[in-house]
Amino acid sequence: MNAKLLLILGIVIGVLVLALTLGPRDEPVKADVERGVLVAAGRFAIEQKGARLLEESYTLLRTTEGYVLVSEGKIHAAHPAIPLSQETNYDRDFRPQSYLLTAKTPAGKQTVSARSERGGLALDVRAGVLHQSATIQEERRIALLDNNVVSHYVVLLEGLRAGAIGRTFTAAIPQALAGLPGTAEGPDAVSFRSGDQLLEGTAFRIRIGDVGITLVEREGRLVGLVNETQGTVGFDVDALPGGFSIETGADDQAQVPESGVDSEIAFSSGDLTLAGTLTLPADGSGPYPAALLIHGSGPVDRDGNAPGFETNAYRQVAEALAAVGVASLRFDKRGVGQSGGDAASASRRDLLSDVQAALAALRVQPEVDATRVVLIGHSEGAYLAPIVAAEDPSVAGVVLLCGAARSLAEITRWQVEEILRLRGATEEDAAIALAQEDEYLAFVKTSEGEWTDYSADELQSAMPWLTEGAAAALQASLALSWLREHYTDDPEMWLRQLAVPVLVINGEKDMQVPASEGERIRTALGEGKDPEVTVHVFADLNHSLRFHPEPPSLMFAHLEQPVDPRVLDAVIAWTKRHFLD
Repeated sequence: MNAKLLLILGIVIGVLVLALTLGPRDEPVKADVERGVLVAAGRFAIEQKGARLLEESYTLLRTTEGYVLVSEGKIHAAHPAIPLSQETNYDRDFRPQSYLLTAKTPAGKQTVSARSERGGLALDVRAGVLHQSATIQEERRIALLDNNVVSHYVVLLEGLRAGAIGRTFTAAIPQALAGLPGTAEGPDAVSFRSGDQLLEGTAFRIRIGDVGITLVEREGRLVGLVNETQGTVGFDVDALPGGFSIETGADDQAQVPESGVDSEIAFSSGDLTLAGTLTLPADGSGPYPAALLIHGSGPVDRDGNAPGFETNAYRQVAEALAAVGVASLRFDKRGVGQSGGDAASASRRDLLSDVQAALAALRVQPEVDATRVVLIGHSEGAYLAPIVAAEDPSVAGVVLLCGAARSLAEITRWQVEEILRLRGATEEDAAIALAQEDEYLAFVKTSEGEWTDYSADELQSAMPWLTEGAAAALQASLALSWLREHYTDDPEMWLRQLAVPVLVINGEKDMQVPASEGERIRTALGEGKDPEVTVHVFADLNHSLRFHPEPPSLMFAHLEQPVDPRVLDAVIAWTKRHFLD
């Protein structure tokens, strides 16, 4: 239940690559240079820490009516890779007139589309029986920027150079059915590297909502881009076969005072070897109280990052703890980073075993006071931490970040309701979707074994609304045992067994877990051994532990900002009161 992973994706709502076909074509067409004059062409790759996430080949043509952009690509962050194709038509001022993206997912064909209307741009989304739509009310200065289409930035730059798109504009994000404020600054001179080459170019700095993106041109051609928020890098593989990185001068490299000393640690969990980072205070005066950080759901590494999303939330918590004299251990989940195993097949029991192994490894460190070790669980980790503490009375305290007292099945259903509400679904569509979700939850709760133990026919028999593609997507999704163990568990039972101090932090802008779960946790704790409990429900805090002043959003917002200081301050104050003062 991490901000990077909605559990209902690909089941009821589908992946956020959906929509309604517009215009006379059912599929985007391949570029035909006879349709117009070639303006630009190239091949882009998007990478994160060297891992290829997306590839796209594009052609931009000038026609008598305006411009047409056609591209094909693959999303490699998914498994198997998802083929994409798209076509966007623009008028002579680079204003989008129509758009169609088709994705061939394991659940079947899904599409996103848009069309120009008087006074705005209409966006439509469709997957299976679900149809969502929205209209962006903006007559001019609108830029279409699909999350999976790098070449849209080629058109954005063409529009900026021509003065057709101003330095302030509205960015249409089709997958989110949203329009966000956009700004552009530049161009400024910039140095960048490709392999051993040091090259010169110009940079535009684009801001879409709270997301910062740097676009780099060379000889009038977009050759590279950096998404500072997601930690991703894109480049034209033909122009820059050696990759791409922007040069930073000494003035750009902030000198952060060292508050902790990191060291690599490896430990065994059953037959697996897991890897992590032990962070110790820099003063060397241990033994120290210590914290074990427990991840949210999905393929999350020790710092809280997943493919396509770089949050570094857990690293920031570790650094804040070290600054006040608290050691910590954070580790890569099984099948992620330097840890062995298979993330996709991991059950909840597997993850609990990994946490218990990490706890044992932390306690035997000579710099750690084994009697003062606390658990800090975020999202799914806030489900796991009370179980580990209930089964191990020597745990000294528990911190629950964005946790819940209700089962994951109940939280998942709430997520579906919130998504439907935000999408403006009709009562009829909402009733259909929730009925399907209830059938899905009922199947998981009464299931046995794993998805591979069920045929597509058996799944469709239990859930008649499933298409053949959706049934295949289920079989390739999260481990059935992981879902079943979470859906049938009673988190309140574990909370009632806790007798150690507990800190609870929830956010009012959390779209993964209701803010009201904080008080539910307090109530459950009071019905058991009634430990000392501190509950904070922070206004303008989202599931990624970031300050989020706008309305709640399904988008992973403000990741380029540090963890909200209120969260770190609350954790530090609670830790000092119980384990340092």
